[in-house]
Amino acid sequence: MNDRRDTVPAPPAPHLAWGGAPTLNAFETLMWRMDHFPNLRSAVVCVVVLDREPDATRIQQIHRAAAQSIPRLREKLVEVPLGLPAWVADERFELGVHLRVHPLAAGAGIREVLDHAAEMAMAPFDHARPPWEAHVVTGMKGGGAAYVLKLHHALSDGIGIVQLLSMLFSRRREIDGAPFSQVAAPSTMPGSPATLRLLGRQLERRLRDLPRRVRSGYEIVQRQVRSAEGLSGAVSELAKYAGSVRRAMAPLMAEPSPLLKARNHRWRFETLDVPLAKFKAAAKACGATLNDAYVAGLLGGFARYHRENGVEVDEIPIGMPINVRAQGAAGGGNHFAPGQLVGPLGELGPMERMRLIGAQVSRLRNEPALSAPLALMPMLVSLPSDTLAKIMGPKMAANDLQCSNVPGLREDVFLAGAQATRLYPYAPLPGVPAMISLVTHGENCCIGMNLDSAAIADAARFTRCQRESLDEILALEAGPGGKSKRAIR
Repeated sequence: MNDRRDTVPAPPAPHLAWGGAPTLNAFETLMWRMDHFPNLRSAVVCVVVLDREPDATRIQQIHRAAAQSIPRLREKLVEVPLGLPAWVADERFELGVHLRVHPLAAGAGIREVLDHAAEMAMAPFDHARPPWEAHVVTGMKGGGAAYVLKLHHALSDGIGIVQLLSMLFSRRREIDGAPFSQVAAPSTMPGSPATLRLLGRQLERRLRDLPRRVRSGYEIVQRQVRSAEGLSGAVSELAKYAGSVRRAMAPLMAEPSPLLKARNHRWRFETLDVPLAKFKAAAKACGATLNDAYVAGLLGGFARYHRENGVEVDEIPIGMPINVRAQGAAGGGNHFAPGQLVGPLGELGPMERMRLIGAQVSRLRNEPALSAPLALMPMLVSLPSDTLAKIMGPKMAANDLQCSNVPGLREDVFLAGAQATRLYPYAPLPGVPAMISLVTHGENCCIGMNLDSAAIADAARFTRCQRESLDEILALEAGPGGKSKRAIR
């Protein structure tokens, strides 16, 4: 998710609030109901590389405590007649169903971990259980391990998932103390009688207050109408907003690339690491943001990949979520609006790409009707799932690249005695050729690339092209014309 902050917002206190509202919103409902179609599944996966195998007993304790302290982790979704899916307690909840150990063959490395994570991501969720699972991957060469967390996107966006990881991780390697000891015991549970009574009282207050709010609004309109200048201003503002709605709802002008049109909906995971300080310095030297440099670097990689395959394309359509999470919002849940950009390829340098991307992102962030497309979701989710898939499938697959940028955890973190050295994010691949996500972790930008193996037929070449393009960005650290050592792995 595109976010202007360098650090992820802290989860609310107490942590049991993580997870958002007791029902899905319309957009989350869309993602949940599309899970029946393999090409439209919305699993989010985090691959955390650990410097050693975590303590097995402690891993169990951490996840048991998390499930006890955060109600959402032991809740499942149920369909509500004439309503949106609601979270209810899973009376059959078993930690062993959600937390497993996956041993690798002797001598395995990160490639085997990524292949396992991709297979795990493509598998459908059991809709009769809470939509998350975690695997501790053991047996990596050198004594290393990995932690793979999979959640349905209806549960949370990227920022909310980092908040959850922040609660699972500790800030010291030593294994002591009770996990989640700082979390208060839940006083109310979603779906419990106490919660229902609370919701009832809230509704009662809103209904009681409705006449006053209507009268207040009417008085404001009357004052505006009495003033010709006020009326003119209101009409002008309405016209501006209507123009914003047209822009927000308009389809992208860029055509998808013919090189990337094949699809088999098989996910392949790749990684890149970029030094955070160097990346920031390069962006600053060009008067750009880290996000501008990141997206420009990805586009440079697409341009190289097209040239090496003998295909000339001047631009590609891009999808980018724009963060609309308010300060102090509940942890978890989804708080973003879909943004669309035209990604410049052609014969452009990295600085020019940064400038063009920065201008588009700035326009998106300041678009009054940025969330207007979400207003259609309540109408869409009322349709049968098959009809919905036919409508949304081509629309979601229209982009050649979906990219996001999520602030992560900057301090050293540990999981059951093992240090998390890298954290690679993998967002779902809803019919697009490439979904590429960045999370800052410690002193690194960890980039996870989820690629359709038919659209990006040569993943090794594509990864190299991305690495070379990002190296070109880092070379700008000393300013235009400066040189920098190759730093991307």
